[in-house]
Amino acid sequence: MAEIAALAERSLAEPGEARLAAAFAIVDAGEDSEVTIVKLRDFVGCDHLVYHSSKLGSSPSADPYIRLTYPATWIKRYLQMGYVDVDPVLREGFRRTLPFDWSELSISSEREGAFLMDALAHGVGPFGLSIPVRNKQGHRALFSVSSAGTPESWTAFKTANLSLLVAIANRLHRRLVSELFGEDHPQLSAREIECLQWTAVGKDAGEIADILEISSHTVRDYLKSARFKLDCVTSAQAVTKAVKLGLFVL
Repeated sequence: MAEIAALAERSLAEPGEARLAAAFAIVDAGEDSEVTIVKLRDFVGCDHLVYHSSKLGSSPSADPYIRLTYPATWIKRYLQMGYVDVDPVLREGFRRTLPFDWSELSISSEREGAFLMDALAHGVGPFGLSIPVRNKQGHRALFSVSSAGTPESWTAFKTANLSLLVAIANRLHRRLVSELFGEDHPQLSAREIECLQWTAVGKDAGEIADILEISSHTVRDYLKSARFKLDCVTSAQAVTKAVKLGLFVL
């Protein structure tokens, strides 16, 4: 745990790309998913972190797969009370497509209000952020972080970490979906592959633009898209992964 805490502390002073790579290294280490969740919580510096996916569509209670860091007393209470059918975070998370702060939730019943008070009494919240994720095959999940800090510290945390958390959520979802359902190979366009091929032989964006007779801005867009699809931080990493997947040959 001390190693992860030290890594998190160092990463705060690193450029965004370096911190993203460090987070991805935790996701991709191949450790048990429960261990991964704990390490990600410590890395980003929140109180609790939850990954909740559904194998059978949009219902969070349909054959769920859940990894979390909540206290055992709250997990037991949650199950005993049947809160999966009351939880407004899950309800909204499996309907929405964009990240949302828990303060945005509309409480539609007394039971939902009681649920939130019960959660707070068990050490969950009051501040939280949830990120809905979904892959091309329709596997949905909700990635959430929460904090019991001050309003000021929560605002600062979100400002500093929102883009990182979105990237982590999608990376973790792809890993776990792959483990549960098999590898989901990315589909790159012909232009994306061409740009990676020229990158592989040492051409920069301007040179690739001249070769393909398109703008350098468009080349950079293709490379950015390829990196996203391949879950890579740099174009060099994307080239290596594309070759490994057989998308082209050097």
